[in-house]
Amino acid sequence: MEVLDSLLDLQQDRLLQLQAILVQEKIAILDKEASILLRLCNEKATLLAQIETDDHNIAHHPKKHLLPEQPNFSHKLKHAKALLALCQQLNTENAHLVAFNQASLNRLSQALQVSRNASSLTYNDKGKTSTLSSLGNNIKV
Repeated sequence: MEVLDSLLDLQQDRLLQLQAILVQEKIAILDKEASILLRLCNEKATLLAQIETDDHNIAHHPKKHLLPEQPNFSHKLKHAKALLALCQQLNTENAHLVAFNQASLNRLSQALQVSRNASSLTYNDKGKTSTLSSLGNNIKV
């Protein structure tokens, strides 16, 4: 029983850590802090692997059938599920922020390309627009 209790406590602790990482990730996305975001993504991946291992250990524990029956276990299980749902929601929100930022960058890129001198645009062999970097470099007045 103590092992199962310890596993549930560990799972809750890791879910709380994941929640904190997701909050930090949102701040890094909003502040456009790529280096912090990369570090957090690595931490999140490691933590998710640990959570998955813990979940597997809980699911294969010989006394897992007691989880819904024991009030202490039942409470911890409900709390863990609520934390997991919150983490999933935070992760979904962060994914929407990333998609929004990517769309903004794409619009900025297109605006920059349009703002270039239209006569300097040409197409490469793949049909993408590119500029002639030497255009106007040989003019001397």
